[in-house]
Amino acid sequence: MPRANWGVNASDVDDFDRDSQYKPYDGPVPPNAVYLWRIKVLKYVAGARDKFPQLRIGIELVPRGEYDERRYKGYFTMMFAPISDRTQFRYVPFLDAIGVTATDFTRKTITDEEGNIKRIGPWRNDGQTLIKAELKDEADQNGNPRKGIGWVGPNDDSSVDDDEEEYDVDTDEEEEYEEEAPAPKRRNSTPPRRGTVSKAKPATRRRRVVEDEDNWS
Repeated sequence: MPRANWGVNASDVDDFDRDSQYKPYDGPVPPNAVYLWRIKVLKYVAGARDKFPQLRIGIELVPRGEYDERRYKGYFTMMFAPISDRTQFRYVPFLDAIGVTATDFTRKTITDEEGNIKRIGPWRNDGQTLIKAELKDEADQNGNPRKGIGWVGPNDDSSVDDDEEEYDVDTDEEEEYEEEAPAPKRRNSTPPRRGTVSKAKPATRRRRVVEDEDNWS
């Protein structure tokens, strides 16, 4: 019987990075409450003639140590926020939660070619930002029940589950001045004239100039 010709080699199958594949959450659905979340997805979707631009926010539940939340670790949900002058209640609380200004959002949102937001002003989407948000019951456009996000606010709780990895947040620190070592003294065969004093040159100080990526024009 004829064999199928797929046009690939066995190595194309064997060398595939299986560990990089998305693993869906298969645990229990958390009850309605306020939880701690890590921002995992943040995308810009351009508007169309009959649609506003949209901010898509994907967040993953982070268990807190003082609560019995470990069973919900990895629970993921999406928020879809249309951006307009009449829908501020959908996106402004999120902007406040991550600490960006109105000018940062409207003029300094940087994306890649696929619309993934890399930074908003000085804030960087590095996968480390934690926010608080309320999980609640709602309905989709067809009236079917589903879980959604209500209140959103900044993270004011430093407690996470013991199994959670803690991250160090990068800070832009001012470069310190470096003191140059004084040049070695040169021997002078001619002694100084009587009544004069030889003065050594003071050590010069120099500052390293580092390009500031956050210097927005």
